[in-house]
Amino acid sequence: MESPPPSPPPQSARPKARTLKDILAEFESIDQVVFDPIELEQHRDAQPLLPPTFSATSHPFDYFALFFTHDLFKTITTNTNRYAAMQRIRAGEEGMREWTDLLVDELYVFIGAIIYMGIHEEPDASMYWNTDFNKGPLHALPSHISLRRYQQIKRYCHISCHQSDQSAGYHLPSNKRWWYKLEPLASALQSSFQHYYSPSSEVSIDELMVRCFGR
Repeated sequence: MESPPPSPPPQSARPKARTLKDILAEFESIDQVVFDPIELEQHRDAQPLLPPTFSATSHPFDYFALFFTHDLFKTITTNTNRYAAMQRIRAGEEGMREWTDLLVDELYVFIGAIIYMGIHEEPDASMYWNTDFNKGPLHALPSHISLRRYQQIKRYCHISCHQSDQSAGYHLPSNKRWWYKLEPLASALQSSFQHYYSPSSEVSIDELMVRCFGR
């Protein structure tokens, strides 16, 4: 004879919902609560901290040079030439485009071309070197740098020192310094931002400035 199926375990009674009076009873009397308001600092407007040599007639390039200094351009030029030489040795120069060491003045033109492209947008980079008015607008870039030279500089441009990065192990998966390829530019810009600009006492952080961990 089969035994009857086991009865289901008894369900525990649901806890009784707590009333507001029960919750408040856990705290001290409201008469004993002391509230200390936050003391806000006095309002401070944002202001630039420009060198005394600056005037209202200063050229836009003077402002640019405050952040992208000549020493930074020299460093990037040196690291670009080192990286190009190393890459060409590894790949073998046979069949590769001829490379001439980058000059600091050329780097200024190259960065200027990138800024120009950010303002005057085209669907393809080669269109900035278009010479046929029937195929599109004519730009001034060809009079400053050739398309071939622009592509070569773009290919080898290197901000950090590749050899130093390798020696420090920055290329390894265990590296936490993910921005290493932007050094010393990143640190120099951060220092300049702090030196030449004082933000307002009321700062709003845009959500796009905060790293997103979602999809």
